[in-house]
Amino acid sequence: MAENVIRSWIRKTLTRDVAIAFLLGAIVGLVVFGWWLWPVRWTNADLTDLRPAYKESYLQAIADSYALNNNAELARTRLQQLAPPGESAGQVTAMLNDLIDRQLAAGKPDEALRLKSLSATMTLPPFASAQPTVTPTGDNNWSQLLRGLGIVFFLLLFGAGILLFLTQLQKREALRRRKSPAVQQPLSPEPEETVAPPKHSGALGQLETTYMAGEDGYDISAPLHSAAGEFLGEFGVSAIEETGNPDTKGVGAFEIWLFDKDDVRTVTKILMSERYFADPELRGKLADRAEQVQAQPGQLITLQTASLRLEAIVAELEYEDDAHASFAKLTTRMSATVV
Repeated sequence: MAENVIRSWIRKTLTRDVAIAFLLGAIVGLVVFGWWLWPVRWTNADLTDLRPAYKESYLQAIADSYALNNNAELARTRLQQLAPPGESAGQVTAMLNDLIDRQLAAGKPDEALRLKSLSATMTLPPFASAQPTVTPTGDNNWSQLLRGLGIVFFLLLFGAGILLFLTQLQKREALRRRKSPAVQQPLSPEPEETVAPPKHSGALGQLETTYMAGEDGYDISAPLHSAAGEFLGEFGVSAIEETGNPDTKGVGAFEIWLFDKDDVRTVTKILMSERYFADPELRGKLADRAEQVQAQPGQLITLQTASLRLEAIVAELEYEDDAHASFAKLTTRMSATVV
């Protein structure tokens, strides 16, 4: 029961537009915001996070300070703060000796002498391991021009997302109105006996709906309730717009379905146009979804679950072209009863 409810909800809400809006949001939030316009900037970094050149400048500053105040304890504390996690005192000493050699090679004997004095007088104990820190990513080096283009790109994406969102709201509102009993078309008798609506004295719900070419997001459904108001299930008809046929642009298949809350599955049949039904490749792509039938005027389609039965009649049928591939008009009348 719960599985059917979840599957029905996913089928009706997870549309292509929703997926596109999600991808646009991910791109804007992660790439544009997170990595481009406002990347993470680290401040108050530890001395261990400095680049090697800055560490050498700090070593020279320690040596210069020690030469002035001869405060060995202060110099030792500063050297300990410079050691990365896991480094020993010998590694810091090696850094000192390397800096001394390069200062001498650069013609700076005074700086080298102060470094030697610091190295000779400091008996460096093993350093305690410091807590690991996050390496700063550095400032954003994008130019103002690129930043401006990024803002414009974001605004365009944001506007597209808003349009998609408003479109979804309009479609859902239109669908809600179609489902409302106040706007459902009353069943009217037809002169042709072959297309007369099924009549059942114990009908739980009846629905007549017409698809017209160019109508996007065609998905009509109606709930089923008992006389006491208990929810029993739902039935409806939906257009299958993505059929994978590059030769046609319209809708050539519809899904007629019946959901029973007491059953373990949603029963479905696919109503196909003459051209679609005759195409083995296209039928193969939809074979795993449901049983396929060719749409014909006056045709009766029956679906049955554990406790519900749905009878649907093709009342009107028109094609857009001579190939009979896409529907120009399709009217279905449905009536659901208790088995």
